Order: sequence, then C-alpha cells, then structure tokens
Amino acid sequence: MTLHAVTPSSRRVPWSLLALVLLFALPPFLGWLYFLNPEWLPQGQRNHGTLIQPARSVHSLAVSDAGGAPFDWAALEGRWSIVLVAGEACGDACIERLIQVRQLRRALGADRQRVERLLIMNDDAVRPALSGLDGTRLLLAGPDARPAMTTLFDVEGAVAGETTFLVDPTGGVMMAHDPSITLKQMLEDLQTLLKASQNWARGGQYGHR
Repeated sequence: MTLHAVTPSSRRVPWSLLALVLLFALPPFLGWLYFLNPEWLPQGQRNHGTLIQPARSVHSLAVSDAGGAPFDWAALEGRWSIVLVAGEACGDACIERLIQVRQLRRALGADRQRVERLLIMNDDAVRPALSGLDGTRLLLAGPDARPAMTTLFDVEGAVAGETTFLVDPTGGVMMAHDPSITLKQMLEDLQTLLKASQNWARGGQYGHR
C-alpha cells in the first residue's frame, strides 16, 4: 500500500472553501440580523422613526376591504407596508400624507415593488376621494375591531391620519413616523430596512405605478 504525503497546500483547501462559503453567506446573514434588530445598525445609520419593540402583529386585526369582504393579511406577506390610520376621517392633512407616501414609494425605484400602501378607516367614516392615489388599499374597521386597531397603532405622539406605520414582511408593526419626520428621513429608514431584508424578503408583483 502506497501512502501519499499530505502537503501543506492540500491542508489549506478546506479553509479556502470555508472562506468562500462565508464570503457569500455573511451578507444575507447580517442583513437578517439587522432586519430583526435594527437598533444594531451603526450609529451613522440610526433610524429616524420610533421603533416599536416587540413588533405587533397585524394578523390580530380583523378588517374588510373597500368592497366589504374580509381582508386576509397574508396577501401582504413578503412585502413591506406603509400604513396610515385615519380612523374617523381622512381630511386634507391625511390626503397630503397619502400623497407623500406615494412619492416615497416612487422614490424607491425598483424596490417600490416590495412596498404596499394602506389606509385604515372606520367602516362608518366618510371615505375620501382617492383619485390620483391609485394603489392605496383602503381597509375598513368595524366597531368590534376598533379597540384592537387602537392598541395595535398606539405610539406616543402619534397623530391620526398623519403618523405612518411600517409593517414588516412578516406582518409586524415595527416603526412609526410622526408628522415631524421628513419625507427624506422616512425614505432613509425604508431604504435601510429594504437593503437589510433584500436577501430573504420576497419581492411582490405590485402592478400599479
């Protein structure tokens, strides 16, 4: 039987392979960690909005769509959602905020396909004219759902119809932006989160422009 000597170069092969695996695996792993723990981001990338910890699941909120059919939150799985909660009325300030949210989504470029826009109101409220805001989903909360809606979107300083909420791809309400937060700051937060989650979040096929 002939024995072959193990050369130093042959011993280095497994380490080279391991280094290659780490090179490709580390970015998505870090993105996953930062997505779940955005407070770990470097100081220069701190969020502008208010973090909601732990995130609150929207799946506990029973709402209907504009046609009155029960809405299935699973339809938004894999996408980020920007939510505006108007409650009893969506006045001028609310409409202006919806316009800003539309501009924010457009500013994301190709990543806009991963973002939905929602307006939640009481089902007996006067519905606003959403012409020009095509793509904004209107969801309606009945009397039984309103206590849960209040609890879900209860953040200090929140203003009905003006504070926006970010819902992550798993359905967790995880950040709020009050009216003092600029559109640019909101964009920076969303871009950071989209970048952190791009390696695992499923991009949706969202048809409107």
